[in-house]
Amino acid sequence: MKERIHWIDWGKALAVICVVFCHLPQSQEWFYYRYLQSVIIVIFFFLSGYLKKDRGSWKGNWQKYWRGLIIPYLMYSLLVYPYWLGRFYIQHHAIPNVFEALKPVVGTLLLQHENAFAEPLNGPLWYLPAIMLLHLTIDLCRRTRYEHTIMILLCIISFILYTANKYWYFSPQLTSMGLMRNLPYYYIGYLCGQRQWFRDIDFRRSIIGCIGCLSISIALFYWHLQAFFAGEHLLHIVLFYPVNIGFVFGVLYGCKLLQRPAPVWIEALSVGTLVIIGLHIVLVSGVNIIVEHINGLSTTVCYQWYEALPLALLIVCILYPLIIWARKYAPVFLGK
Repeated sequence: MKERIHWIDWGKALAVICVVFCHLPQSQEWFYYRYLQSVIIVIFFFLSGYLKKDRGSWKGNWQKYWRGLIIPYLMYSLLVYPYWLGRFYIQHHAIPNVFEALKPVVGTLLLQHENAFAEPLNGPLWYLPAIMLLHLTIDLCRRTRYEHTIMILLCIISFILYTANKYWYFSPQLTSMGLMRNLPYYYIGYLCGQRQWFRDIDFRRSIIGCIGCLSISIALFYWHLQAFFAGEHLLHIVLFYPVNIGFVFGVLYGCKLLQRPAPVWIEALSVGTLVIIGLHIVLVSGVNIIVEHINGLSTTVCYQWYEALPLALLIVCILYPLIIWARKYAPVFLGK
């Protein structure tokens, strides 16, 4: 059996809990919330690049992407569709007509696209096709003599496109925005994995790296926000990249301090990341409706962090038995 890299289990488990936390509505005025929203998804792209392996054939790679990314993307979209129908009925007090009912289907087939004829069905799933396209990009580049030159050029192009999109907003599609934003982090993770960097365990180095990288990231994010409020568009975007790099290395250095056999539940959350990503949005909406009803709110609830955190843990706990069941009986839910 392949030996597990325990700090990766810790990183994925903590990141997926944080994703649920960030999808519980909180105020954009709160610094911690804006910070986490900006950086948390980077961990998944870095680790996807870090763990990228060459299966030796185009067919072998496609089989892996089909089982691990395409099938889960379609399956979790299908599972969430009844929720979309129920939400539509509650909001409009009527069932959707054919055109309205097909909009989320078209949006899903167009990778969570949104326009007059399509809308996202299960927004958090955008990162599955984004990761698949990044894997395919690496596969194609490996077939040339200029793999890293091409990837560096693509990273530069992605930075230019992301900067332009933040200014003109020409692409509202979640997957395309994710590609433009996250290609550099995926490539950095890929380089680290291929060269077996970041594998040694040194307590002193890890604690210095954790505190140092996170401190720099948070300080730069404050500057990043000030640049935004001051209208300094280019500086605002340029600072975004070191903010994310500092965050991902800071968190993973912290996880390396925990480099020992992870508890069973941490390993399960790491393995079951797709279950939580694919289904948590339904539970988040359900929790919001219950809380709004209990408190008699006529507007969307806004949680304090100490309210959102236990609710995020509750949602993860509700999905945990499904992860255990899937590991034993239905690994397709886990992308296996």
